[in-house]
Amino acid sequence: MRHYDHRVHAGNAGDVWKHFLLLEAASCLLDPESSLVYAESHVGRPEYVLKAPGDWEGGIGKCWPLLPSLRTFCYFDILYELNPDSRIGINAGDLSRGSLIYPGSARLVLELAKRKGARILGEIWDIDPEVAASWRACSKSDLMTFHQGDGFAGIAEMLGRSPPGLLFVDPPYIDPKDAGLAKRLLDRACISGWIVLWWYMTDMKTISPGVYPAAVPGSGNIEGYDSGKYILEKFDLDFERIGLNGGRWKGSTVALAGSGGPRSEQVARHLHQRSKELMCIVSDAIS
Repeated sequence: MRHYDHRVHAGNAGDVWKHFLLLEAASCLLDPESSLVYAESHVGRPEYVLKAPGDWEGGIGKCWPLLPSLRTFCYFDILYELNPDSRIGINAGDLSRGSLIYPGSARLVLELAKRKGARILGEIWDIDPEVAASWRACSKSDLMTFHQGDGFAGIAEMLGRSPPGLLFVDPPYIDPKDAGLAKRLLDRACISGWIVLWWYMTDMKTISPGVYPAAVPGSGNIEGYDSGKYILEKFDLDFERIGLNGGRWKGSTVALAGSGGPRSEQVARHLHQRSKELMCIVSDAIS
C-alpha cells in the first residue's frame, strides 16, 4: 500500500473547502460540557508549515488577506489565532517572505472542541509511519487515539463498538479502489447512526445526491435509525468561480450523509447557510 504525503498539497483550494465544512459540521455537534465521538479514515499530520511556493497559494493563500472578515467562521478564526506572527502578512496581502502554520483536519477539530468547552473522543487512522511519528510528537496526541493502519478497515471495525458520532472520510485516491471503499464505509456508518462527511474532487463525479439504500449485508436494525436508507447531500465548490486556484482540478465536493434524523438535518441546514455566506464574501473580494 502506497503512502500519500499531503505536505505539498496542505492548505490548497480543496483543503479550504473540506476543512471549512468539517469545522461547521463539528460546530453543530459540539455542545459545551458534552462529548463527541470523532473518527477520520486518512488523517495526515497534526499540522503543516506552509512556505512559498506551494499549492496553498491558490487556496488559503487567496483567502488570507480576507481573514479579518472571515473570522465569524470557526475554521478561519482558528487559522487566525494560530498564526499571530503572520498578521502583518494579512494586512499586506503578501506572505511570500513568511510561513504559516496550517493544522490538519483532526487538529482543527481539537481546537474547535477546546473553544467550545467540549470533549472529543477521537480515533484517527493513517498508514504512514512518518504521520504516526508526527502524532506521537504532538502535545495534543493524548486527545486523539492514533492507529497506524488502514482507515477503511479500522473504522469498519470501530463502528461495531462505538456510539455514533462524526466521521470524516478523506482518502488520498492514489488507489483506484479508494472511491468504492469510501462509499461502502459511508453505507455502514450511516446505518449505524453516524453523520458522515466524504471528500473528493468534483471532477471525479463520484456520487449524486439523493436517498440511498445502505447495501450492507447482515447489518440489522439499529434502534432509532432506518438501516435500509440514508440521505446524501453534496456541497460543491467551483474554484475559479470564487477566485481560488485548484491547479488541474476544477472544484471540490463534500458529501454529507446521515439517517435524516434531527441532528443530521440540523447539520445539513447549517452547512447550506454557512457555505452560501462564505462564497458570497470570498467571491466578491477575490474575483
